[in-house]
Amino acid sequence: EFRTLVSIIPESSVASQPVAVRDDLKDPVRTLVETDEQLALVAERIRAVGAYAYDVETTSVNPITAQLVGLALAVSPTESFYIPIDHGDASISIDRIKTALQPVLIDPAIKGYAHHAKYDDHVLFQHGVQVTNLAFDTMIAAYLLGEHSVGLKDLSFSKLGIQMTEISELIGTGKNQMMMNMVPLEQVYQYACGDVEATFALVEHFAPRLVEANQVELFSTIELPLIPVLEDMERTGIAIDSSYLAGFEKEIRQRMGELEREITQLAGKAISINSPKQLGDLLFVDLQLPTGRKTKTGYSVDQDHLETIRDNHPIIPAVLEFKSLGKLLSTYVTALPLEVNPKTGRIHTSYNQTVAATGRLSSQSPNLQNIPVRTESGRRVREAFVADRSSRAMFKDAVLISADYSQIELRLMAHMSGEPFLVEAFRQGEDIHKATASLVYGVDAAEVTSDMRRVAKTVNFGLLYGMQAFGLSRDTGLTRQEAQAFIDQYWSRLPMVRAFFQGTIARATETGYVETLYGRRRGVPDLTSSNGMRRSAAERVATNMPLQGTAADIMKIAMINLHRELREQQVPANMLLQVHDELVLETSQADMQDVARLVKTTMESVAELSVPLTVDASWGPNWNDQTDLDLD
Repeated sequence: EFRTLVSIIPESSVASQPVAVRDDLKDPVRTLVETDEQLALVAERIRAVGAYAYDVETTSVNPITAQLVGLALAVSPTESFYIPIDHGDASISIDRIKTALQPVLIDPAIKGYAHHAKYDDHVLFQHGVQVTNLAFDTMIAAYLLGEHSVGLKDLSFSKLGIQMTEISELIGTGKNQMMMNMVPLEQVYQYACGDVEATFALVEHFAPRLVEANQVELFSTIELPLIPVLEDMERTGIAIDSSYLAGFEKEIRQRMGELEREITQLAGKAISINSPKQLGDLLFVDLQLPTGRKTKTGYSVDQDHLETIRDNHPIIPAVLEFKSLGKLLSTYVTALPLEVNPKTGRIHTSYNQTVAATGRLSSQSPNLQNIPVRTESGRRVREAFVADRSSRAMFKDAVLISADYSQIELRLMAHMSGEPFLVEAFRQGEDIHKATASLVYGVDAAEVTSDMRRVAKTVNFGLLYGMQAFGLSRDTGLTRQEAQAFIDQYWSRLPMVRAFFQGTIARATETGYVETLYGRRRGVPDLTSSNGMRRSAAERVATNMPLQGTAADIMKIAMINLHRELREQQVPANMLLQVHDELVLETSQADMQDVARLVKTTMESVAELSVPLTVDASWGPNWNDQTDLDLD
């Protein structure tokens, strides 16, 4: 963040220097809109240019609850306008703004530009204004081009040479922070105009680079069309059962109390389990258990290390359960009810398109991707997400439908490697893990035991993430030698899978990146690192990203297609959630079968692969208690 110091640091590298400010970006013309005549002029300028950048100033980072303070618009990097909406006597009403500007904001012949359009669109929609002609989002463009920081201020500095005013300089921080509508109008007006001018200039900067990097189709056919889909999902939200969570909280606190007493007894003294220092001293000094990496306060007590020594002492499983329950409690059980919007009675999670390097969506407030569904306690958190049957329910006798891609990354591995055995097994609808165990162990399918299948399943999924013998040994209980023997046999029986992974790493070493079937790229510069650990980590990324990234692309296309089908066919259902390979919808029980068939058909027809994409659908009163649907 020390941008002003960069240019005076001795011997600073060329790469760290911002570009010089272009002469054509200097001395912008900024207009504070105060009359209907000026509003009409803004619309006229937008029509004349055929493009505009837009940005809102608000009172909150939550777009669903934020109050609109003002709207900034630019028709070039040096011509902008600010329309005050909540600035006392200078304010212009939303109705007047809609009358003048709504036609240009929905005109398909005009191009709209934004930086993080989803936020701006949400806020405008909440205030009765719609933007339907978005043609460029500079945040998403930066993300696709591999920029590490996709914030507008950082990009303006690094790409345009412009050091912009930070919002904290206007509204302050901490206890002295104030709302944007309390800042003097002159300051807000200059700040907001600077944002839209920079956005317009960044469009001009990034557009040709998307072409050079072969990212235009991904940008225009997947990422941009996904924005309105996510907007609808976020606005719809999902209901939760707060009374259920209150009861679950009591259970968790009771169990944590029992674990605390058990740990105290095993330790021979009371400690603060949540203190890394006290817990580390107990485990590694008093009990002399094997240590992991060193931290500033002592030895690491993170979950990964504790799992590796789980069997060394009975205190470890108790500590792991205590920590797991504590995290579940603070992250979900007590936090979820606080996220309920009082106006809708629902939770409105926010999806991020520019966070995960693989292209997967992430979510926040709440983070739905990290609910530990493999544990009973985690599944019980899912039980709190319910079909809304309250007085403000959207559907009569509402139910939730879950649609989940079955083993999509393994299917993609079969398709992308061309391995005949895997392709045929998926085409025949075989149990892929049982078939793999039969092949590798050299026994008939009828002779495959549950332990054999478990090892094959662990390898099938583990190899997607670069699993080695150590990991297989840890996860299955095999000796290191047995694990290595199984992996060697696996590679010999499935040579095209190994060739696919080796070829992927070789190409990535040469080009510096890996990519999905849809052209999404991820840089892996550490493949040429002299540091063995970094090189190994890069190889794991190179192995997995084409598969996980393609799965993410397929899910996004499915969401876009399904959103369109639901609207065009006027189907009484709403998409609510997207988590990993799963979509969750809400509909009425009467329409459940028809909706599920449409969802399954749409999701399965997204891509033409050498193996079938299959989707498992289920329904229930909540996200956990689900019954399989037979749609044949």
